[in-house]
Amino acid sequence: MDSLGRVVAQSTAVGGLASLDNSWQRCQERYHFDPNANPRLSSLSDREVVELCEPFDPNLETIKNELEFVQSTLRGSNFCASFSNMAGIILRYRGDPQNDEDLKLERPGTIWAEGAVGTNGVGTCIIERRPVMVLGRQHYFRAYASVSCVAAPVMSADAEMIGVLNVATGDPRITSDTFALAAGLTMNTAERLSNQLFLDHFPGSSILKIRGDGSTVLLALDEEQRIVGANRQARNVFGSIAERLNRATLWELFQGTPEARDSITRDGRQLGLRRLDTEALYEAEIIAPRPVPARRAIAKVAQPAARPGVEPAIEIAPSQGPTIEQCLGSHPRLTVLSRLLRRISGSGLPILLLGETGVGKDTLAGALHREGDRCDKPLVAFNCAAIPESLIDSELFGYGAGAFTGAKREGNVGRLKQADGGTLFLDEIGDMPLSLQTRLLRVLETGEVSPLGSAKTQTVDINIIAATNNDLSTAVAEGRFRRDLYYRLAGVVVDMQPLRERKDILDIALRLLAADRSGPPVRLSDGVVAVLRTYAWPGNIREMRYVLQRARRVCENGVIEVEDLLLADFASPRTGAAEMPAQAPHPRQALQDAERRMIVSTLERLDSDVSRTADALDMSRATLYRKMRAHGIVAQKVVRG
Repeated sequence: MDSLGRVVAQSTAVGGLASLDNSWQRCQERYHFDPNANPRLSSLSDREVVELCEPFDPNLETIKNELEFVQSTLRGSNFCASFSNMAGIILRYRGDPQNDEDLKLERPGTIWAEGAVGTNGVGTCIIERRPVMVLGRQHYFRAYASVSCVAAPVMSADAEMIGVLNVATGDPRITSDTFALAAGLTMNTAERLSNQLFLDHFPGSSILKIRGDGSTVLLALDEEQRIVGANRQARNVFGSIAERLNRATLWELFQGTPEARDSITRDGRQLGLRRLDTEALYEAEIIAPRPVPARRAIAKVAQPAARPGVEPAIEIAPSQGPTIEQCLGSHPRLTVLSRLLRRISGSGLPILLLGETGVGKDTLAGALHREGDRCDKPLVAFNCAAIPESLIDSELFGYGAGAFTGAKREGNVGRLKQADGGTLFLDEIGDMPLSLQTRLLRVLETGEVSPLGSAKTQTVDINIIAATNNDLSTAVAEGRFRRDLYYRLAGVVVDMQPLRERKDILDIALRLLAADRSGPPVRLSDGVVAVLRTYAWPGNIREMRYVLQRARRVCENGVIEVEDLLLADFASPRTGAAEMPAQAPHPRQALQDAERRMIVSTLERLDSDVSRTADALDMSRATLYRKMRAHGIVAQKVVRG
């Protein structure tokens, strides 16, 4: 066995299968589960699964291929294979149609988080960050004793866990030898999938591959032979010097002979490398840089369309979720704020987002969680204005079994407990009743939750992001919002720009169109670009999203023209310049007037259907009714301004 093989073998012995004792202890002491109870296994809709798959879009084909490989290898042995995200939700599944009935619980959308369904392969693997094998009655709940499974972590190119590969069977006839084969296959496939994700992430780099006993070390090198990426095995093998891997040259780790330096760019070349600190000799293989896939620019000026009379257009390319910087905009002050938020996101310091309706406070909250230290933990959103006041207490703080008439028999853990370890996004915090503000303040100060109707307190570790379009300083002065809660939430205050003041309006429009996958590809005409930049956007990004979605469906020949936007403030696009609508002298009054016009026009367009109007404006019916009351709008008889 070579030196690397010995190191990998030792690391496997220490970091092999996780013990289930800790999981059972969590089920008893943290979750207070009754092993004889019949747990409720929750599932998401197909649409929700599609949304959760979006972060994995570049890798879904690779994941699908690996699942098919596992299932085909175990064909005839009644196994299924699945891939789950870090919330324990199955996103992709492959099984034998003849035996699917035995494993109907293993479906896309099924939630296998340990805190919901006890000890199991997926959920326990997420917490332990190591391979897990759960055989029959090793599941904490006896209801799952008919299923046996083995799960292994899937790692990103940055050596962070991003998901779980799980293989399961409900066949009691499976022999120990067959299950041992399935376990080895699962762990090897999870590593191979992780390595493929690493290779896909560094297509333009030379890859140094060092094989050990069942594990592969991968180092990505740039043109100057600096290390720009290292997989988890590399970080394990190089141990104490792992901190120096990022941007160090390869020759700070290995002896650099002229032949070795020259071989780095030669595909398939085998070479021996001697480690500088231990003198250990490794056999390595070089994978030369592959052509970097051509990336379509987010926006580019296309050639004139073939249709006569149509001006040049901007082409829309696919995009991923917006970053913190994209959510905030390009103003120099906000660039500094972006760097601050990136450093503190997930640290436990609360963040308060302020801004007009529709500026993207919820989108920024998602980016803060996604790019923070708690990205692998839950992000739980709670809209304080969307739920009746009488239910906010029970939904946010939870309640015990039989706490009140109509309560679920098993109780409700509440959003605070659901977010334990992760992020709780409190939207419309300015609309929270005073009595509940006091309870929330106590939770933030003590880290303890007392569910309604329960004498037990539960500890929680959550990062709070709160948002409101209300003027909280005025609410504090008027006694409608607790001053101490305001200062407790305002660890970092972000005042988001309204869309009309941003300089990156076109970039925002292109991202919104790229994120909307429900229609055919489209382009923006030059006239539309001018309108996007000059329209007042009273509903901000939310309004722009629905204007563009509507335009995508009514445009012809794949080009959005000004008339397709259906904005009444602009004349026919063929008449030339687009002018800004008149603005009220006071900005706050202008905003209120614009919001009222948007609600009234949408109600008129949808025949006063409140449900459809709420959906069109991307708000709950409770929020819409509240705004209608504030503006004096009656649902059945629209009051015209």
